[in-house]
Amino acid sequence: MNICISHAYKKSQCFKYLIKPFNKRAASEALALNRKNLCILVRALTGHCGLNRHMFNLKLQDTDLCRLCKEAAETPLHLICSCPALMHKRSTLLGKHIMQPDAKFLPARKVLLFLKATNACWEI
Repeated sequence: MNICISHAYKKSQCFKYLIKPFNKRAASEALALNRKNLCILVRALTGHCGLNRHMFNLKLQDTDLCRLCKEAAETPLHLICSCPALMHKRSTLLGKHIMQPDAKFLPARKVLLFLKATNACWEI
């Protein structure tokens, strides 16, 4: 079972670009969050939240397009790295233009702050 889950997540773009390999500092940082914030962060980073891509996969939306820019699939990776509608907030809150390979090294608190400020953690 663990092998199947691991294989599925490794195929996922969210897993590949947003979830860093295990290390004690990252684990401590995540565990320091309260339950609500940790839940928001985990849902967003795994893509299992109310973003259009996930809702489209569940057949609950007609499209997977980003509701902010309407240019690409609405995924956590798109919002954090490339959504043109969030460019100003991204540079203000995350401090720089985020390239996909660098996204996994963002501090959990900064990602959470960005998700909350952009209202990007829509409920399921």
